[in-house]
Amino acid sequence: MTKMKKKITSLAILVFGLQGTAAAQDSIYSASGDLVFASKYIWRGLRATNDWSLQPAMTLGVGGFSANVWGTMDLTAVNPGDSLPIQPGDGLKGKFSEVNYVFSYDHSLEGATVSVGTITYAFPDRSDSLPSTTEIYGGVSLDSAPLAPSFTLHVDLDETQAGGGSAGMYFLIAAGHSFPLQHDVLSSFDLSATVALVNAGYTDFFYGVSAGGFHDAGITATLPITINDNWSAGFFVTYSALLGKQIRDSQLQDPREPPKATGADLADTLWGGFSLSVSF
Repeated sequence: MTKMKKKITSLAILVFGLQGTAAAQDSIYSASGDLVFASKYIWRGLRATNDWSLQPAMTLGVGGFSANVWGTMDLTAVNPGDSLPIQPGDGLKGKFSEVNYVFSYDHSLEGATVSVGTITYAFPDRSDSLPSTTEIYGGVSLDSAPLAPSFTLHVDLDETQAGGGSAGMYFLIAAGHSFPLQHDVLSSFDLSATVALVNAGYTDFFYGVSAGGFHDAGITATLPITINDNWSAGFFVTYSALLGKQIRDSQLQDPREPPKATGADLADTLWGGFSLSVSF
């Protein structure tokens, strides 16, 4: 049994959510809230929750600094749980399996934005010696370049180094384009794509194999909906895939699938959902 199969219910990162865009431009203070209803919770190509999830978030900002809290609540019993005293068959239904705390700083340059920060992932259900783990990250977004590409490096400080392991690193490359629509409510149709690379320390911890290289890729189509100056919403659909045979074969087994299912059967996922956002 690989480490990945043991740890899957404690995976965490911010997932796709539409952010409100109507914060006042003449103030250094900002606040926003998001609520995402997602058909699956996919983390870096992995099915952390292979069924419906509710994912609320709140962000407060002062100048270039911001603090964000995000959580994911399982809406079904697809995840069996770990330490919580639950009845057979209930799993994590109705419980937050994960809560993230993000502290960041963004600085705008001419045609680019530089970002640094930390992400602490807390897992209320985890019963082992690491109920949380922290990553640091740094990245740059080329805002004025075609497709507005961004490059972000995440470095784990806790989990992957426990027991003498190497620090896990995840390098994300993203780009996108917005197609304007001549409509009062449906203002655009947005496409974005991502591809990520990891080092051997990352794959050794999560999969039990030393297979650094390309890890996952995805493409997302979004239909934003303008409600008013503060409220927005949107529908999205995403196709994501794990890359590399060792990674695809070693990932989580779906507990609802018969034993004959292999890791590769879950390596490609089509999922989507709806988001509601407010900003001030």
